[in-house]
Amino acid sequence: MGTIFCIIFSLFYVASSKTINVATNGKVTLKSHVEGEIENIVWMHDGDKMVDWDNKAVNIREYLKFKGRIKLDVKSGDVTFIHLTKEDSGLYEAVVMIQGRIISIKHRVKVIDPVNKAKVSCPSNATLHCEAEGDSLDYSWSGPGLQTEEMRGQTGPQISKENQDSVYTCVVNNTVSDSSVTYHASDCFTSGDYFHFII
Repeated sequence: MGTIFCIIFSLFYVASSKTINVATNGKVTLKSHVEGEIENIVWMHDGDKMVDWDNKAVNIREYLKFKGRIKLDVKSGDVTFIHLTKEDSGLYEAVVMIQGRIISIKHRVKVIDPVNKAKVSCPSNATLHCEAEGDSLDYSWSGPGLQTEEMRGQTGPQISKENQDSVYTCVVNNTVSDSSVTYHASDCFTSGDYFHFII
């Protein structure tokens, strides 16, 4: 009985990886990490078939929402798909057969919005404020007299007319992109609240 168990176990190998973060409308290639001539391969998203192929088939078959935006490399087993949306987040699994051996490969993908429309404003109390659009944003500041590691978050330095010749930079990033915008302190004292944008 123990011998039979060992044989069955040797036919099935699971490889997992950490979450892959991808930008909305971007693309991703998921690796199969297999060696040998592929006889049959199926890629699935959250349990639903997205593409498959076997060595007796003429064409690669695409399914559901992935039709027209997916490319399967039948030699390596890698799959690439484009124009990602947040609905494409989830668990991807490939089941590959090589010389009668079944291999399972799993990847988890998270699609997030990149940093967009970063801007700095100077409210009435002359404390700089930074904001942007996107998911899971992180803010940091740099400029004269600032310690970057201490200046984190949307609220930046408080400025005065004495340091109005200074230039400050807000950097906004997440796991898929980053954006930076500079602000001239003198703009805070010319005609009220100013916004500097970068897209």
